[in-house]
Amino acid sequence: FDEPNKKATYTISLIYSELYNVLSNMPPEHTEDLGNGQKKTIFQKSVPMSTYLVCFAVHQFDFIESNSKRGIPLRIYVQPQQKHTAVYAANVTKIIFDFFEEYFAINYSLPKLDMIAIPDFGTGAMENWGLITYRETNLLYDPAESSSTNKQRVASVVAHELVHQWFGNIVTMNWWDDLWLNEGFASFFEYIGVNAAESEWEMLDQILIDDVLSVMVDDALLSSHPIIVNVSTPAEITSVFDGISYSKKYLKDNQFKNAKTDDFWKAQAEVSGKQVKEVMDTWTNQMGYPVLQVQKESTIIQSRFILDPSSNPEEPPSPFNYLWNIPLQWYTLTGKNGTDFLNLTKPTGMHEIISIDLPYNSTTDGLLKINTNHVGFYRANYEEPTWDKIIEQIIKKHEVFSVADRTGLIDDGFSLGRASLLNYFVPLNLTKYLKNETEYLPWVTAVKSSLYIENMLKDDNTLYPMFQVKQSSNLGWKDEGEHLERLLRTDVLGLACQMGDEEALSNASQLFNRWLTGARVEPNLRLLVYRYGMQTSGNVSSWEYMFKRYQETPLAQEKDKLMYGLASVENIQLLGRYLNYIKNESLIKSQDVFTVLRYISLNKYGKTMAFDWARMNWEYLVERFTINDRNLGRLIPRITTSYNTELQLWQMNELFYKYPDAGAGKVPRKQALETVETNINWLKNNKATIAQWLQDNVNA
Repeated sequence: FDEPNKKATYTISLIYSELYNVLSNMPPEHTEDLGNGQKKTIFQKSVPMSTYLVCFAVHQFDFIESNSKRGIPLRIYVQPQQKHTAVYAANVTKIIFDFFEEYFAINYSLPKLDMIAIPDFGTGAMENWGLITYRETNLLYDPAESSSTNKQRVASVVAHELVHQWFGNIVTMNWWDDLWLNEGFASFFEYIGVNAAESEWEMLDQILIDDVLSVMVDDALLSSHPIIVNVSTPAEITSVFDGISYSKKYLKDNQFKNAKTDDFWKAQAEVSGKQVKEVMDTWTNQMGYPVLQVQKESTIIQSRFILDPSSNPEEPPSPFNYLWNIPLQWYTLTGKNGTDFLNLTKPTGMHEIISIDLPYNSTTDGLLKINTNHVGFYRANYEEPTWDKIIEQIIKKHEVFSVADRTGLIDDGFSLGRASLLNYFVPLNLTKYLKNETEYLPWVTAVKSSLYIENMLKDDNTLYPMFQVKQSSNLGWKDEGEHLERLLRTDVLGLACQMGDEEALSNASQLFNRWLTGARVEPNLRLLVYRYGMQTSGNVSSWEYMFKRYQETPLAQEKDKLMYGLASVENIQLLGRYLNYIKNESLIKSQDVFTVLRYISLNKYGKTMAFDWARMNWEYLVERFTINDRNLGRLIPRITTSYNTELQLWQMNELFYKYPDAGAGKVPRKQALETVETNINWLKNNKATIAQWLQDNVNA
């Protein structure tokens, strides 16, 4: 039974060729020679666990080992030639493992912990108890060849899988509808774990851009789903493993058992003495989230936030009518602050106004900012004169707002503009302060917001050139500085290249041409150089040289950068050749098929080619990967994210009509279509406004 609540103990035995070694969840108990070149290993009996955590590996790998504070052996298994790339993961595993044992106040349950890097692995990683499997990009790091982004990714995925050894493995969700009890905690605690190992990375701030703001896009669609979602079929179970999905008492009470969401609220209530369930049910049992509108300076009214203003905010029906119990933090620039509660004492009619008045006076208290440090899962909107004052203040002295608040203001501003709840002049004017911004989080948020507009306008020959403005940057093209400065440089230079900044593209092209003659490119600049060098000066010989390098490099992270570079060539014949390689497993690994298609779809020529290839080869993809494959289910949403015409929408509808099971469950199909419908409406609603702003500000 693949039922998470049917926990059992396992005694695993494997018969295998003596040329190989074997691993499983538990250490080996006994190995015997069977003759004829065969061996048999019996492993120790496991603790009670769910079937989905059972694992074994037959391999010819080497390992490096460290020991936890309590003496638990922590091993990382890799291909022999890659042993040096496992050192960072080994070091970070020990630090985070010891930290979690102390933090959760529960010892790790097994006598050993192995991690293994699989050369062709469809998912990112899997938390099998005592034997965690990884895609190579998520475990192996070469300090001479890998980027800062790669390093952070390794630490984050290792931490995420280590959290699961407690949340998910010791205490497991009772059924897949409570998947968030596994994934939500792993996603949250991974940041705390990495912060213990790499404190200067400011991971507790980065959670905002990596997990919170990114999910707020999906959760503002009608095709979203509640955190707790009824699932019954394999396709539906697959579809809830998406972006939407802290109590020691909870772990202790449910050790080696299964738990439901209410068990967690009960543990929280007993520890805190607060009515946790009453507050949290409005967040876990309905999709979406609110926007809080500040009216008459201090009155706050909530309503459901939806990206597409033409959507019906009452659909689909919700038991709480899309109203939430909201803990609310606020402050003023004169130092006044408070915590209030927007309370629903009972399920309320959709049109009944739930509001509160803050003890705030604009004359004496100065500017009001709600959602302190953007910790609340909601958007905040102000009346336009208040926004104007915020912009005036942030341009004059942006440090009066914290890094998280500056990030939140940018994200809220652009999202409210996208939803037609705010004139686009407001967020666009807000970006004028960025010339003084030196922090990573606000910049990465501004880049993401700008790239959405850039994607929407790319096919407009009149408007798009106005949008391609020079991006001033003092960061330069030297790969130097602390971790966050390196991340910031990559993002800012990437934006400059994407916007067609001539100086940035020229630098990328020069470094690319030097690379073609054997010069080394610094790790944090490589993706930019491969992408934009290939885009601006790529030809058949440079493309073939890059493909040769792709085949030769043993480092998966470098392969990934080269894959993106190959997809960036503005040559239809070469893109067609790349698409044809997908069916040749000796050229493109199975794990990389969907990555290649996504990278090609980001090319202005490849946008149509990737979709057409997927459409024409759908039956081949289903046969190769199976209909319920999670990555196949995400393919169409991922490669059509910038579609914004009625013709493109029609083509997608035709595909889903021909293959009604395309995608893992209904949700990804709905999300794909709704995203494109939202894009079409966005263009209709905002094109003229953005053209006017560009006219007034860029060409003035």
